[in-house]
Amino acid sequence: MPAVLAPLAVGAALGIGAERIAVQARPATTVRLLPVLSALCALTLLSSATAVALTLIHHRPGTTSVAVAAILLTAALCATAGGLRHLWHVRQNLCAATRFCRSLPRTESYLLARSPVADAYSVPGRGGGIVVTTAMKSALTEGELTVLLAHEHAHLRHHHSRWIQIAETAAALHPLLRPVPDVVRRAAERWADEEAAAGGRRAAAQAVAAAAVARSRSLEVHSSTTLSMAGGDVVERVHALVDPPRLPWARTVAATLIVAIALVSFSALRTTDIVQDVLLPEHETPHLVLQR
Repeated sequence: MPAVLAPLAVGAALGIGAERIAVQARPATTVRLLPVLSALCALTLLSSATAVALTLIHHRPGTTSVAVAAILLTAALCATAGGLRHLWHVRQNLCAATRFCRSLPRTESYLLARSPVADAYSVPGRGGGIVVTTAMKSALTEGELTVLLAHEHAHLRHHHSRWIQIAETAAALHPLLRPVPDVVRRAAERWADEEAAAGGRRAAAQAVAAAAVARSRSLEVHSSTTLSMAGGDVVERVHALVDPPRLPWARTVAATLIVAIALVSFSALRTTDIVQDVLLPEHETPHLVLQR
């Protein structure tokens, strides 16, 4: 049972503390380490539940043990199906977005889409790119548009959509992790803001605010596979650009997350040993005694 309790406990701690971690850690740390730890928790929970179920059936073949094993296996299968269903939807949405990108005229650095909705987002993959609507382009000055493009380039360069989908898939597998993807998504916006602020933090803050105002005045269109310049908590993002927060515990938080990853990885390896011992038990080979 400790093999199941460990990923449950870590998952609960992540779900409750993800917001606080994001406040104390750098955005890049949050975006990279939270999805990794979440994925390990989710996979360890599934493998642990399977290991406990197989151990009960193998060593305690009673009615109660079989019933508990059946519940654990059913829960693991349902969670796995939910994760696979989420990945299928992500793939479908990404294919649709890529097809849409191929139909758009491509400028030197972005794709221009005719739309009354002020929006800008990045589509990952070889056939993707940065999409800017005509409404958004007309609403921003040339300098603000440059910041917007730098923001979206940061999303693509650092593969933010990939990290977010890792967190989303982990949350589909492990219900206690459901608050984590939103925290990772907002941290990705903050990270992209920091990258776009290379030319000046106040100019970047002004561009973020202008894009948010333009978007709020038009019809909002959201997609699970896109990252919008105006998405997230705009007020907090602007405030973070104008007055960067001090992060005295950033290294401590990063070290704690790395230790947690190591502990969950150890738990996963231990679970693998349990499953191997149940399914493929090792038999001692008698020593051959050579006599003269």
